[in-house]
Amino acid sequence: MSIPTVTLSANTSWYLFNFRRSTILRLQSEGYRVVCLSPQDDYSARLEAELGCQWLPLTMDNKGSNPLRDAFLFRQFIRCYKKLRPIAAFHFTIKNNIYGTWAARLLNIPAINNVSGLGTAFIRSGVVAAIVRMLYKTSQPLAHRVFCQNEEDYQLLVEQKLVPVSRLQLLPGSGVDLQRFHPGLRQSHGDSFRFLYAGRMLADKGLYELIEAFTTLYLSRQDCALWLCGFTDADNVSAISESRLQAWAKLPGVTWLGASDNMEHIYAQVDAVVLPSYREGMPRSLLEAGAMGLPVVTTNVPGCRNLVAHGDNGLLCEPKNSQSLQLAMAALLNMPENDRKRLGDNSRHLIERAYSEDLVVDAAIKALPNTVA
Repeated sequence: MSIPTVTLSANTSWYLFNFRRSTILRLQSEGYRVVCLSPQDDYSARLEAELGCQWLPLTMDNKGSNPLRDAFLFRQFIRCYKKLRPIAAFHFTIKNNIYGTWAARLLNIPAINNVSGLGTAFIRSGVVAAIVRMLYKTSQPLAHRVFCQNEEDYQLLVEQKLVPVSRLQLLPGSGVDLQRFHPGLRQSHGDSFRFLYAGRMLADKGLYELIEAFTTLYLSRQDCALWLCGFTDADNVSAISESRLQAWAKLPGVTWLGASDNMEHIYAQVDAVVLPSYREGMPRSLLEAGAMGLPVVTTNVPGCRNLVAHGDNGLLCEPKNSQSLQLAMAALLNMPENDRKRLGDNSRHLIERAYSEDLVVDAAIKALPNTVA
């Protein structure tokens, strides 16, 4: 009897390796053959070497909207699914959700999609956003199941008739490993108060506002530092250039760490996390910060405000507003240590209660056609 195959597809191998590791390992432990489909990057070989799954390359234009290139992506999905004949195809990120679903439906393969935030195309107005909404509306009703990560995205998908309610399910993001990210790992240090931004280096994450806010804060007091940790996503239309990042790293108090595969060790060395994003699904950095018991400053936008209640487990500021961000960072900096600890403790309790990755992995397993009640 042949081993049933399940595929996971995203716009980077980095995403699958870092955010879907537990799902891949659990599927394999349940007796499935797992094949990952994604563009080649530094993590493609690691999917096979460290997680034991198979990886096949996809050629994708993540940055553009050229219909000819996207048609080629669609043909690649068809070719892969014809060869692999998976019992289910998991898709992550916008183009994979759209073109992977069409290909899967053509071959009568159940598609299980994950909307991890509605992305740049939904933040901005114009022709591209309209096209993406149209593509979602014509593809997602064909899916076997669609997961989304916050209540506001759920309502938007329903109200704009992008996904039928019967096939839509709300999940707590990609979840977080409560043992890997634990307050017990945190280290005391004698340096200045350290703020950390962790994520992709994108303008839509509010990085220009963050640099402006921190620079203003640092001019008034030099007892703080800002660490930037993440990779440059050159294919994203919102990407910040490496030359710009290098220039920021020369500013007083700012350190650019680049990307890290050991984020728990980065969080362990800082005092707070800041995420001034314009919109999120369920931000990984806030999940991990909460699991580490760190206070956070973030924007009052979908995704972020679903995780942070102002004054309870962090502070909220207005999006695209460097002054509001600077005031929130200063307020956190001025707080007595006991108050900051209370914010962090409350975050840890929230993550333990509602955002364990076990919930996400269990939902993925239950969504498989042969396990659905």
